[in-house]
Amino acid sequence: MILLQNISKAYGRNTLLKSISYHCPSQGRIALIGNNGAGKTTLLNILCGLDNDFDGSMIKPKALRLGYLPQIANPTPKDTILAEALSGALDLNAVIEERDAVLEHMAVECDQKIFDRYERLEQQFQDMGGYRVVDDTKKILQGLGFKEEQFDAPVDILSGGWRMRLEFVKMLLNKPNFLILDEPTNHLDLPTILWFEEYLKKFEGTILFVSHDKDLLNRLSTHVLHLKQGEMTPYVGNFDAFLDSFALKQSQQDHMAKQLRLQAEHIEKFVNTFRATPTKAKQVQSRLKMLSRLRMLEDTIEVDELKDTMNLSLRNPYPSSKEVMKVEDLRIGYDKPLTRAMSFTILRGQKIGILGANGLGKSTLLKTLLGTHPAVEGAISRGVKFNPGYFAQEHLEGLNEELSILENVTQSSSDATENEARGLLGSLGLTGEAVFKKIKILSGGEKSRVALASMLIKRPNVLFLDEPTNHLDLSACENLANALSVFTGTVIFVSHNRAFIHEVATHQIYLTEKGQVRLESVEHD
Repeated sequence: MILLQNISKAYGRNTLLKSISYHCPSQGRIALIGNNGAGKTTLLNILCGLDNDFDGSMIKPKALRLGYLPQIANPTPKDTILAEALSGALDLNAVIEERDAVLEHMAVECDQKIFDRYERLEQQFQDMGGYRVVDDTKKILQGLGFKEEQFDAPVDILSGGWRMRLEFVKMLLNKPNFLILDEPTNHLDLPTILWFEEYLKKFEGTILFVSHDKDLLNRLSTHVLHLKQGEMTPYVGNFDAFLDSFALKQSQQDHMAKQLRLQAEHIEKFVNTFRATPTKAKQVQSRLKMLSRLRMLEDTIEVDELKDTMNLSLRNPYPSSKEVMKVEDLRIGYDKPLTRAMSFTILRGQKIGILGANGLGKSTLLKTLLGTHPAVEGAISRGVKFNPGYFAQEHLEGLNEELSILENVTQSSSDATENEARGLLGSLGLTGEAVFKKIKILSGGEKSRVALASMLIKRPNVLFLDEPTNHLDLSACENLANALSVFTGTVIFVSHNRAFIHEVATHQIYLTEKGQVRLESVEHD
């Protein structure tokens, strides 16, 4: 499979990848892990041919057929769901485009050479299943839960989860033997995640994937690549096996560091005792050289890099009224209702997870409760001192890509000082000169952190969060969950992250396929 040789990549003075070499094992399930901003997506883009501005070389076998699932669905899709799905047949579409261009040329001028070229392209089109591709695409769409009446509908009617299913259909049309998946379970509901895991286990090629889903990492991976400070270290086994190996390595390094410190302290004691003794001058100089070498050895010992630099602690906001929101006979939707009538009351301090399958209206309900989307029927009354903050599923909605991290955050609140913004960004792991980076060069996880900061700087007392853990690394997800669980305000969120839901939710609103909605408390083990 793919062979990487001394791959290096830098953005200005920031080196993301340093002389990375690796041979992807045939039929391996390779998890690429690392903190946000470590360069995971950059490496995937290089492998997919989306980024050719790098040093080093990459060798791909002739029989390689890549399938790539991006972090974010195509922002400029075709007019219909079927047309967008068909756009995924990249190789076939390239043949169609060339064949049609030759056909146009034949209408003006035709000779034997041009005709032979057309015949060759037509045969290639047939061999690639060109006359079956529409029917094949429809079957794949239906296999992933799309209905026939949706084929001619616009893509923008789909929820985030269904958009990612559509990206998966596009990927399958190329009949890949090597899958590259960037956060594949983002936006997917639990039944689809479980189906997806089973598909990947049965896949007969090689898989390289990035994920913050610990369950997926453990159940799928056979190899782990740990990316940190530009260097990549391979491990054999799943994620838990990697953690054990890393812990053992760290323990050995800690022991070595302790031994070096003890040696250094012993030498320093000798030097301090005999520095002024002429008869010991040569021995003192010799010990000083030894001490210098020991200090150099200490500098080569790695510290624990698994823990993220994010250490978020939410300031308690000005409290809202005890009754934050009262919902009466509410129905949500667009042209027609997605749910039956619902009535419930949300109280201060509750942490409410909105759960249900993709496409049932979770994000629509969140926006309706927030007040940015109109209700179809019913009423919502909000208590006094209601101060909402919103984190969008597509968090770039509220960010200016041409401005820096610090500019985005300070412009989000007229009351916030630069020091306050820097303090908040620091707690999210964005420190020092990093705050002057423009949004457009950040990783998905870093953009999520900026979006969180832009919301939190306003000190809201009711947080509306739509898939807040998407794009965050594992330790950042845990830190965010811990911060929200002790937050004294109210949290209403949509998430498919099982560990996050369990840690944060005190209550849940569950949407069913029959349009039923119920609010209930959560009993933790």
